[in-house]
Amino acid sequence: YRQSWATQEGPIGRCQVCHAQPAVGLPGDTSYYFWHVHARSRPARSNQELVRVCAICHSNEKIQKSFELQDATASYLVSFHGKAMLLGGEETAGCLDCHVDELENVHVMRSHTQEGSPTHAGQLASTCRSTSCHPAAGKRVSSAAVHLDLATSRGVEFFIAILFVLLIIFTFGPSVLLTALEMFQVVFGRHAPDHHRRRTLAEQLLTHPLGRRALQRFSPHQRVQHWILVVCFTVLVTTGFPIKFADRPWAAWVIDLLGGLGTARLLHRWAGLLLILGFVYHLGYVAAQVWRLRRAAGKGWIQTLLDLPMVARWNDWKQLWHLLGYLLFLRRTRPAAGRFSLEEKFEYFGVFWGCALLGITGLLLWLHPQTTRYFSGRTLTVASLIHTFEAFLALLHVGVIHLIGVIFSPSVFPISPAMFTGQTPAEELAEAHAAMLDDAQDKVRGGLSAEVWP
Repeated sequence: YRQSWATQEGPIGRCQVCHAQPAVGLPGDTSYYFWHVHARSRPARSNQELVRVCAICHSNEKIQKSFELQDATASYLVSFHGKAMLLGGEETAGCLDCHVDELENVHVMRSHTQEGSPTHAGQLASTCRSTSCHPAAGKRVSSAAVHLDLATSRGVEFFIAILFVLLIIFTFGPSVLLTALEMFQVVFGRHAPDHHRRRTLAEQLLTHPLGRRALQRFSPHQRVQHWILVVCFTVLVTTGFPIKFADRPWAAWVIDLLGGLGTARLLHRWAGLLLILGFVYHLGYVAAQVWRLRRAAGKGWIQTLLDLPMVARWNDWKQLWHLLGYLLFLRRTRPAAGRFSLEEKFEYFGVFWGCALLGITGLLLWLHPQTTRYFSGRTLTVASLIHTFEAFLALLHVGVIHLIGVIFSPSVFPISPAMFTGQTPAEELAEAHAAMLDDAQDKVRGGLSAEVWP
């Protein structure tokens, strides 16, 4: 509605200030005259057609070398505006929207170094904040990169890209290696010498009421939080990655299936907001558990926080080294992990970090008018890069590592019941949570109550 008012009703209303006064003697039908001029001042071609026209020169290598130009067409297509255009967005900015003034001759396209050009440093903010683009944005919105080329850039954006490439290599890489080695053990049918005994113990404990409670790895409260995360993640991936890969044929098909680009954006934003609310709730949930455990144990705040089950300890790293030795056939036994292994703690930290990073950058992009009132428009460029790379990293870990562990692993196939019932199959308990089995056995023998988080 605001866009409609800014481009149609607003201009006509300004005309009517004078034209609606009979005493002035001006023509009264301003609506007709406005649209008579306006319709002829708009491009006759679509943005997609205009990009093809511009590409004739801007994507020509000989012309680029002769005039020392970058491939402006390619950099536009990977920008936010270009991706929206590829997915059928009719309101997104095209070449003429930025490079030609309103109602000006489209054939008089001036360089950004010429005064009076819409892309000149002194005029660019007004061009970006025109009534048809970002009228509510701050003046600094014009410093957001529209023609960013990461391959030739050496600014902060380039180093952010390098950082995330290294993160993918040194986080996803080791996870893939461990998963591949685990699958290798399955092919060979290899188990630790005490596997059969531990599996029998797990089956016996799962038949005992106290044993089942001691072996419950996830409470109903935690499982509800998990499924909210699953729904949000699925919607965000489904609506976000088609925009990221807008130049792929499947992207337009998915966007059309969702009801168009506008609907996809709306779903993405509300799913992101729900994810942020879920994250804030989880922070409160963890704080409540720390408060409860501190009062029960009489320890300090920091020590209580470090004692939480999802916090990695030095012993976890030693067990990881032990596990690597076992997977490489250098040890005969697996390490006896507790309720959560180091791999699971690492996944939890990744989700924790990802929710915070995606939430902050997503809000900066969604609330871009407010962002550019207080920060440089370059903040939007940096936020977009971080948001994209972090989403890709999250998809790699969840879509490959996590799904293999909870669906395709032989110990849980066709799917782990842990997030449905809270219970873990006996085979997985024997393989990956031997220390938890021993602890549960001690509690059953002693008749002790099992501690389970609410």
